[in-house]
Amino acid sequence: MIDSWTKKSAYGKTVTYKIEGDRKSGFVYSAAMGGRDIKEITGSLKILTREDVEIMFAHYVTGD
Repeated sequence: MIDSWTKKSAYGKTVTYKIEGDRKSGFVYSAAMGGRDIKEITGSLKILTREDVEIMFAHYVTGD
């Protein structure tokens, strides 16, 4: 694992974000909230910033 952090959503729920992988095989980004996980697998060899990952999962976190 490269990075993991938690943040409170606007609705008061705790969201756990994770970045896993490497530049050789690509990266997996995930967000977990309320017992549900969602993952986004990319073949990108460039690692996204924390802000980029939070934006990627913004609809999931807000429940849209």
